[in-house]
Amino acid sequence: MFDSIGTYLKDTKLSDEFDIFECGYEDVQPRDPYQYEPIDYYLIHYILKGEGLFFINDEIHHLKNGEGFLIPPNTKNNYYPLVGNPWSYRWIGFKGGLCKEFFQKCGLLTSTKAGTENFTYRYDDKDKMDSLFANVYYYSINNKHLAALGESYHILELLIDKHQEDLRQGMSNSERYVQCALKYIEKNYSSSDLTVERVAKVVQLQRSYLFRLFKRHLNLSPKTYIIQTRLNKSTELLRKGSNTIEEIAYLVGFTNPHHFSRQFSKYKGMSPAKYRSQFISR
Repeated sequence: MFDSIGTYLKDTKLSDEFDIFECGYEDVQPRDPYQYEPIDYYLIHYILKGEGLFFINDEIHHLKNGEGFLIPPNTKNNYYPLVGNPWSYRWIGFKGGLCKEFFQKCGLLTSTKAGTENFTYRYDDKDKMDSLFANVYYYSINNKHLAALGESYHILELLIDKHQEDLRQGMSNSERYVQCALKYIEKNYSSSDLTVERVAKVVQLQRSYLFRLFKRHLNLSPKTYIIQTRLNKSTELLRKGSNTIEEIAYLVGFTNPHHFSRQFSKYKGMSPAKYRSQFISR
């Protein structure tokens, strides 16, 4: 496919949070298996042609075009092409404190139903992914590092969107109702008119059935979830804002500041004033 191998290793660093360390492409020739040395960065591959085997944490994955795999730091691994149909792939290596969080949002490095971590993914639009990986390499070798990083973020966005769609398709009807209710609460928590009755009406369920679904999936009642959402939002304002405690109570949807203070003490174990005092410089 490539009739060559291309590699790039960057000697400058743009960010401590998320940065490209290396990238490249290769038509991989069949070889005898051997153990790769663990690396100190995240290495993601995308297969454009052929197939091969990927070994990690005592798991074996048979992967082919349109699929990919991620190797996290300090993890024993091995991967090689299958004879007769060897793979061609592109890769990018990343370093930074946000790498794990970003890849988990893509559905990688998360627990599977079998109780193991997920190191593989699938993205069917090979032309799109090929173009983005190729752009990362092109911009990197031409010292256009911000452009390369921008294409990397585009890759992550595509994988995140794919993962979110997979999650939606895998949800039961009851989970969809709960997710719809949670989104509505998140958007409207600051309204004093937000009630369990209103949420039930929006998701088109009886209040009693909504209660049962919340208890089943969240082990909380809808009323408790609304209160905790408002209180969690209030902690942000108490830490960072200049509003009075009374103003904050109204901003997060409470109609009575005294009720806000009682609920805050109940769920947070201290009064709003004491909570705020922890973040005041002395």
